[in-house]
Amino acid sequence: MKSTSSSSHQILDRSQITKKIMRLAYQIWEDHHEEEVIHVLGVSKAGAILAKELCEALSSIRSSAKLSGVITLDKSNPLSSPISCSCTMSELEHQSIICVDDVSNSGKTLFYALSILHGIPVKSIRTAVLVERRHKCFPIHSDYVGLSLNTTIREHIEVECSEEEVQSVWLQ
Repeated sequence: MKSTSSSSHQILDRSQITKKIMRLAYQIWEDHHEEEVIHVLGVSKAGAILAKELCEALSSIRSSAKLSGVITLDKSNPLSSPISCSCTMSELEHQSIICVDDVSNSGKTLFYALSILHGIPVKSIRTAVLVERRHKCFPIHSDYVGLSLNTTIREHIEVECSEEEVQSVWLQ
């Protein structure tokens, strides 16, 4: 459990996260309602858990969302090891893809995660995050955002997850 010291405070609890996920699902559905299948990729690890929850929410609206895979990379140093995806790239060809991560800090993780899709023909690629911080170093804009925060470089967002769901979000 997260400590509740004065330097850290909870910005989203489980109930609020559930509402944010449903709102994200409806926004995605509105933009993709004509698609036969919406392929969802989660960025390991918290992004993958969020992607699973987002797929479940989309499936409650319509049955065409598919958790297609998990993108794995070293978030602190993306070029230090290969970036991989648990699905085959041919499965994503000519499809609409939503790439999901828990927090967009500088945009670096999503920038490198999306690089795995370079070179394959896709219909569209959009990004979804639970929390977006407004200071960007990379040219990545999150298309679907649960919560936008103006933060300082020194502040940190921590997302706590169980194996099944995102539990809480903390600002430190």
